[in-house]
Order: sequence, then structure tokens, then C-alpha cells
Amino acid sequence: MRIFFKIVLFPISLVLTIVVAISMFLVERVAILLNIFSGILFVSAAISYSQYFFGWPYAQAGDPDSLLIAVLGTIFAFLLSPYGLPTAAVWILAKLELLNEAIKSI
Repeated sequence: MRIFFKIVLFPISLVLTIVVAISMFLVERVAILLNIFSGILFVSAAISYSQYFFGWPYAQAGDPDSLLIAVLGTIFAFLLSPYGLPTAAVWILAKLELLNEAIKSI
């Protein structure tokens, strides 16, 4: 019975191995781009905060649009940082790898 399960689950294990390997490669490469975009968003959010609090350089102080842009920019900068989406993707890939190992151990 155990050999039957190994034969049935082998294609699933093979596909999971390939998908996890390709996904890890892509996550590592995309994380570099996300870090660059995160830095750009953080700088733009900092400029929007300065516009909201100081009215610099072209807006009046207390402009609610500047505050909205600053808050959203800060949130998206965190999501694109190494502690946001790349960490979630690595966590999901780790769970898939554990599933793959559990299938292989049968």
C-alpha cells in the first residue's frame, strides 16, 4: 500500500520541487526590485510628510491630500520592503517545501 501511495504522489512531489525551486529563484530576484521601489516610495512619503507639516515646497501646511499620500506611501513602502511581501512569499514557499518533504517521507 505504501508503494502505491509513493507512485501516486511522485508526480505531485516532482511538480512541487520544480515550482518551489523556480519560485525561490524569482523571489530572490524580485526582492531586489522591490527594495528599490520601497526606497523610492519612502522618499516620496517623506516629502509628502514635509508638505503636510511644513507646507514645503509647494503646498500649504495641513493639506489632507499630502497626508493621505504620505500615509499610503509609508504603508506601501513597508509592504515592498524586505519585511513585507518578500517575507510572506518566502514563508509560503517554506510551507510548500515542508509539504513536499512530508509527501516524500511517505
